Amino acid sequence: MICIYADREGQKYRLLAKGHADDGDADGALVCAAVSALTGALLQFARSQESCRFLRATMSHGYVFFSCRGGLKNAFEMIVAALSALARQYPRHISMMGVDKIAAASRCEKAAKVR
Repeated sequence: MICIYADREGQKYRLLAKGHADDGDADGALVCAAVSALTGALLQFARSQESCRFLRATMSHGYVFFSCRGGLKNAFEMIVAALSALARQYPRHISMMGVDKIAAASRCEKAAKVR
């Protein structure tokens, strides 16, 4: 299960994605690739924007963290909307915090216990 937390507070944007979709499932591979492409695109865009200040970003296998101030409102909202659409379409593989915080947190906790 991929657990994603996305937050916008004024001009501060944060996104954290952790985990993997089920490796033995074709849908899981698709979801992992989509999350990687979307979050990677957001990071590259943020790095290219001078208006994105105090950028902190880490991307590794199964982990993405992103935080910055300013300049990303439309791009951030578009990526979060795309990730939310994936979560609705593939609820077995991805969970978004903020869409339904209680249900998402519960699914992420259960997935962590299984591993």
